[in-house]
Amino acid sequence: MSDELQQFSMGTWVVGLAVVTAFIGLFVGIASGRKAMTATSPRQRYLWLAWGAVSIGGIGAWLPHYIAMVGFEVAGSTLRYDAVWIVVSFAVPVLAAGVALLIVSPPPSKHRRPTTSVEISRLAAAAVILGVGLAGMHLAIVSSLVIQGSVSFDPVLTGVAAVIGLVIGAAIMWSISILDSRALRLVASLVVAAALVAMHYTGVFGLSVTVDPEAPRPDGLEVFSILLPVFVLGMLAVTIPITALLMAPDRVAAELELEADMLAAESLAAESRGRELELR
Repeated sequence: MSDELQQFSMGTWVVGLAVVTAFIGLFVGIASGRKAMTATSPRQRYLWLAWGAVSIGGIGAWLPHYIAMVGFEVAGSTLRYDAVWIVVSFAVPVLAAGVALLIVSPPPSKHRRPTTSVEISRLAAAAVILGVGLAGMHLAIVSSLVIQGSVSFDPVLTGVAAVIGLVIGAAIMWSISILDSRALRLVASLVVAAALVAMHYTGVFGLSVTVDPEAPRPDGLEVFSILLPVFVLGMLAVTIPITALLMAPDRVAAELELEADMLAAESLAAESRGRELELR
């Protein structure tokens, strides 16, 4: 038995691709979450919630983490990934993002019109759920590693990564509920994307492995056999909400148009009443 530290042979392109992928997923997810909060029909609301959950949890969080694993190697051992834990690592952040979005965007009722204002309690609960989901995703990704030996992690760095996940969850939920400007959402998405990648490397740098040269070669999937199909499908899937967002009318413009129509109708009604009085 011999103790070895994991090695990184990553280039800047790996980090850059991870940040760009996270940025795309987060920006689309945040925009989808805002659309869900102002949707007037249950069908539209659930569609936006679904796209938001997949964009934030899947494309924005999970996919960049596996992209960053391209540079991860273990000296003296073959590295593979367990398929079951891969599925778990994907499902956890997507479900957490879905629950968080449901909390910050309750369905409209007769006494509550669609709005982007969120109570502090809802915002806090959603942030914690999403942050816990991101931390769980990281632990599941670590659990998916299969080598000729065993993998352990530093509790301090893992705890720091979990705290970063909670901050990221709060930032995403805050961006959905507060930021009306598309430019501000772009900036927020870029900052959070960088934080997500930093969270990944914080946790991974705390990993250590014990290699057993006598152990059999591990079974499982190679990282590129996971990444290539998922990356292509993810980028194709994200074009659907992007197209819908571009085609959807701007909320502020729609409200102004509705207000103008109401004022025009009131003006016509007043003019009609005036003519009736003149005839009398």
